[in-house]
Amino acid sequence: MSLEPEKNCALLREILTAKVPPPIPADLPDDSEFAHLYAELLELRRIVMAIAGGDLSVKTPLKGYTAGALKTLQANLKHMTWQTQMIATGDFSQRLDFMGEFSKAFNSMTTQLEESLRTVKENKEELRLTNAGLQVEIERREQAQAALTEREAHYRNLTETMKDVVWILDASTLRFTYVSPSVQRLRGFTPEEIMSQPLDAALAPGEAKRLKQIIKANLDDFLAGKIDENTYLTSEVEQVHKDGSSVWTEAIVRYVRSDRTGAMEIHGVTRDISERRDLRLELERQATTDSLTGVANRRHFLNSVLKEIKRCERHGCTLSLLMLDIDHFKAVNDTFGHAMGDSTLKAFAQTCQEELRTSDLFGRIGGEEFALLLMETDMETACTVAERIRARVEKMELFTKDARPVHITTSIGVAELRLKAETVSDLMIRADQALYNAKNLGRNRVECLK
Repeated sequence: MSLEPEKNCALLREILTAKVPPPIPADLPDDSEFAHLYAELLELRRIVMAIAGGDLSVKTPLKGYTAGALKTLQANLKHMTWQTQMIATGDFSQRLDFMGEFSKAFNSMTTQLEESLRTVKENKEELRLTNAGLQVEIERREQAQAALTEREAHYRNLTETMKDVVWILDASTLRFTYVSPSVQRLRGFTPEEIMSQPLDAALAPGEAKRLKQIIKANLDDFLAGKIDENTYLTSEVEQVHKDGSSVWTEAIVRYVRSDRTGAMEIHGVTRDISERRDLRLELERQATTDSLTGVANRRHFLNSVLKEIKRCERHGCTLSLLMLDIDHFKAVNDTFGHAMGDSTLKAFAQTCQEELRTSDLFGRIGGEEFALLLMETDMETACTVAERIRARVEKMELFTKDARPVHITTSIGVAELRLKAETVSDLMIRADQALYNAKNLGRNRVECLK
């Protein structure tokens, strides 16, 4: 049985265009030419659809030119798949030469991929070298940072445990920019409190003006090249403790120009010298003071008289010297004992000093003999002072341990300086002569020798 030509054409067209091919018509004889053609077209469609779907392993029994072309396309696609796999492994030598324009595009892509991979490898190597260099630099910096951290820890431990105070002062603002923690042990203030205060707050009254003058003079010397950063200067400074007491310190400083800002800075170390200063003052006091009465000893007194005579010679001023002797002091010792004699000497010295100015100097010359130096004092005034002292001594009330009264008087000789190259010895001889006169005239009196 055969179909009509129009139906046959429609059936064949449907094989080529329909999504789902029509089944072989039931009325189509299996052995007809059209049935064979229909079956071959369906097989050809199956092959094309399989290849189009990516199945390159599909097989077909069809023969002929069209089937051969499909098989060639299938083989080429298989070969392209293999070449693509080879390229994926890094073989960029693969080239196509059997697919026309596609071959050109494929080969161009392969060349660009090869060039890109080469660039990537070069960049990767450069990056590796850069990373290696960075790693070395990182390790170097980590080592440097570790060393710096260790040094800072050592320095911090040193500044926190040492008694001395390390500090930096801005020379223009006169404010501290760094103070070590040890300042709290020295002065009771924290470093932050010190750095928030002006320089004046750190110093005892009167010290600020003196130190500012010293700083200005040193800065001028630094700028003039008279001192440099290797010049260390030392001075004693009285500072204020947080509890209001004074702390005597020794400051060792040097003047430095900051590398970072170019500003002038003062770098210093301060240490507590209170005990050392007290010891020095005590030694000085012992060297210049009579141990029993606390007044000037003979050596210190005579040195002071010499200095004052020279000053008067330069400036044309005057002074007077009084020589004092406790009348019948030997009798006090003999009657009441040496302990009472010592008490008498101390009481006598204290009574005399109560009549003096701060500028006057009272000293023990020896035994029961004392001397008084009155600066800027003429004979008339000196005699008045001497009489006042004599009267005070006469009224002194002294008693032994068993309440026995001890009465003393004093004889005083007065001499005024003569501004004609008079020596200490000359002046003392005249004052001694006046004292001798007072004793010869009955004691308990003042004699003035012009």
